[in-house]
Amino acid sequence: MLPGRPLSQKLLKPTKKKVKVNIFGIKNGKLKKEITKLINQILKKEKIKTKELNLIICDDEFIKKLNRKFLKRNYPTDVLAFNFDKDFLGEIYVSKDQALKQAKEDKVKYTYRLKYLILHGLFHLLSYSHSEMERLIVKYL
Repeated sequence: MLPGRPLSQKLLKPTKKKVKVNIFGIKNGKLKKEITKLINQILKKEKIKTKELNLIICDDEFIKKLNRKFLKRNYPTDVLAFNFDKDFLGEIYVSKDQALKQAKEDKVKYTYRLKYLILHGLFHLLSYSHSEMERLIVKYL
């Protein structure tokens, strides 16, 4: 167990139940299923017991408001993650505008970048550092 992961320690205990992943802002049913499966795979592997997680795909304007309100940063960001408790893991907000921009810059598919940012947010919820999460994201994508 890694130090500095208090929420994750409270959530430890493997479960056979799948986490309910509420996805807002994606209409593509196949993509929703892929994302839900990926998140559940990671939570199972990480032995995280939680019941629910919200994933909100929004635009730059909305994420900028959240960034300003909660982090006092007056600009859009690519991903924000907010922890809640052991039953409701939290919420991940991803800017579709930033995902598209980064996908073009990095010459990767939009869906790849979107999944990358979602996992970035998920690993924030699980209290991983940026150096740790980069290795894990590559492993799961």
